[in-house]
Amino acid sequence: MIEDNLDIQANIADYLEPEFLLDFAYNGEEGLKLACTNDYDVIVLDLNLPRLDGIELCRRYKAEARLQAPILMLTARDTLDDKEDGFAAGADDYLTKPFALRELKMRIGALASRPRVVNALELRFADLVLDPSGQTARIGDESRHLNKMEADILKWLMQEVPNPLPGSTISYQIWGDEPPASGALRTHIYNLRRILAELQPGGDPAIEIATNRTRGYRLTRGGDR
Repeated sequence: MIEDNLDIQANIADYLEPEFLLDFAYNGEEGLKLACTNDYDVIVLDLNLPRLDGIELCRRYKAEARLQAPILMLTARDTLDDKEDGFAAGADDYLTKPFALRELKMRIGALASRPRVVNALELRFADLVLDPSGQTARIGDESRHLNKMEADILKWLMQEVPNPLPGSTISYQIWGDEPPASGALRTHIYNLRRILAELQPGGDPAIEIATNRTRGYRLTRGGDR
């Protein structure tokens, strides 16, 4: 948590520390250093900070950190323009002061369940290479263009290897609290499986998306399930 108000920090610590391990920074420079050098599940960020403003901190974190946690902006700036600036800088959620500690806890829990972003030009798993910004997947000399949802889902699966990624987590990341019909995610997974098969012609694919009914989806190599 990056917050210069000691009373707010103390109140949040008393409420959250039974369930969360917390780090605190009192100014923007210290907060950016901690955020870029540690592996956090969520970053709670005030905007009116000494030494480095929260908006600039958010921009620099999104540009510099390799493994990126979701950011919840917690601030007294409550106009629509303020929120627009926050989301444009890279915020994942926005909560205005005064706030209920219970709501803060719920929002942190929801953000912590999201896949974290690896800030890299390309992601690799075995022979599979993904260019997230160009939305292109390739294996050897074969390449395919993906739509944004396909590229995002494949990116999250590659980031989580070898762990499975629950379908509910993927659904929330794409659609938030208003998912479409239940078959929508399965359609995207089906399309990704088809694309992976096209990238590996001539037999059973060595890289594929496996399904575990209780744990979710994960990328596998060969017969490894």
